[in-house]
Amino acid sequence: MIGSLGDVVFEVSSESVKTFNGLNMQFSAKYAQHDVHGGKGLLEFTGLDPTKLNFKIRLDTALGIDPKEELKTLREILESGKAVPFILNGEPQGEGLWVIESLGENHKILNNSGALILAEASLSLKEYIEDGE
Repeated sequence: MIGSLGDVVFEVSSESVKTFNGLNMQFSAKYAQHDVHGGKGLLEFTGLDPTKLNFKIRLDTALGIDPKEELKTLREILESGKAVPFILNGEPQGEGLWVIESLGENHKILNNSGALILAEASLSLKEYIEDGE
């Protein structure tokens, strides 16, 4: 197993291939600005913003994946607002759980009856820190 996002497992096996690519991690800091009369404002570090992640998942029937079902699972996580673990190489990523902030679906190939054959999902995740952490 490569990793997982809640119930969505990324793996390569003899039956299927479900991986992601283009993992982009964004870390940012927060600063308050204190105005100074007649001079430049002073910055004060106030903490860190939640980490953001972006990546794409290829969902291909030729690789043993049902794109329609996988997209449905991702939509359910998004629509529920549920925070889930994001695991890579057996290790939880970040300090907390993750929410799907946005999900883009690119339906690339449909067969002659309209069934989805190949799709690409673009995910944006945000770290979810529970109160007191």
